[in-house]
Amino acid sequence: MSTMKGTKKLIGLVMMVSLFLFCGLVIAEAAEKQILLKVSTFFSPQDEIAITLGNWCKEVEKRTNGRIKTRFFPGATLASPPQQYDAVVKGIADVSQHVLGYTMGRFPLSEVMDLPLGIPNGVAASKMMNEYFKKFNPKEFDEIKVLWMHGQGPGYVCTRNKPVNKMADLKGMRLRTYGGNAKFLTALGGAPVAMPMTEVYDALSRGMVDGLLSGIGPLYGFRTGEHIKYVTLNKLTSYTAAQAVIMNKKVWSSLSPDIQKILDDLSAEYIEKFGQAWDKQDEVALAKFKSTLTFIPLPKDEDQRWADMGAKPLYDDYVKRMKEKGLPGDQSLAFIQNYLKQYR
Repeated sequence: MSTMKGTKKLIGLVMMVSLFLFCGLVIAEAAEKQILLKVSTFFSPQDEIAITLGNWCKEVEKRTNGRIKTRFFPGATLASPPQQYDAVVKGIADVSQHVLGYTMGRFPLSEVMDLPLGIPNGVAASKMMNEYFKKFNPKEFDEIKVLWMHGQGPGYVCTRNKPVNKMADLKGMRLRTYGGNAKFLTALGGAPVAMPMTEVYDALSRGMVDGLLSGIGPLYGFRTGEHIKYVTLNKLTSYTAAQAVIMNKKVWSSLSPDIQKILDDLSAEYIEKFGQAWDKQDEVALAKFKSTLTFIPLPKDEDQRWADMGAKPLYDDYVKRMKEKGLPGDQSLAFIQNYLKQYR
């Protein structure tokens, strides 16, 4: 009789432990389902880049089976363009898209990607950046998690009323630019004006600037093309704007290993997707402004002159500055130049 009672007690105990473990699993799963990521970008909701980042948000929810939810904040509603990085560091946003050149000096080694290198398209630019990051893994990004990097297609000289056919035409022209491109423009005789892209439309409409250095796609995305008449195709010195989709380090560390792997795998896919989005935006812009834009190809010798007078001094300055900081600037520049050779 006592044996029977002992057996019943044991069975009861096993059932209670099983129930406890089951409830624990349910609670743990429920807790995972409550993860919310605030995702920020300064691009407007209708912009191709914002749309693509929004698609990433949906894909995150789908691939994690709802364990992660996202709330998307386009149009700089959560942070201004220059504050996207700090918004993630401080936990205002969990994920954001940051333009490295908006915080000059913060990513010294990675400034190489913004040099006037002769960028062919957005896919090439985006792949180049991630290959660079994989090889050099710069410590300047240690306080956040880089999901992936990407960049626009070729950035050219875009002007309101005055065509630029040669370097001398740039003398004294006020063009909006940022970061290292300000030095490039100065070397060519122009006058750089710094301002966020969100303010350029009004500046152009009021004649506060004579133009800007810009990719073709952003002429549509930020509507600046409505005030631009001429685009000078300086192909040997075209640039991209290096950008990174980043995550708060504490948030990343709090995620389970399987969710981290899902995000890493998805991020790898979105390198090319973002490059394609940039190139698609270029096509949309070309169609939109086909009748109002005049494209001016630089003659081969003039294009080379811009490279010799404007770009090469920047390369030398970059390598020198990195050497002073103990960083492998000569290696990173050589790596990227060699990478781009396949697109010449």
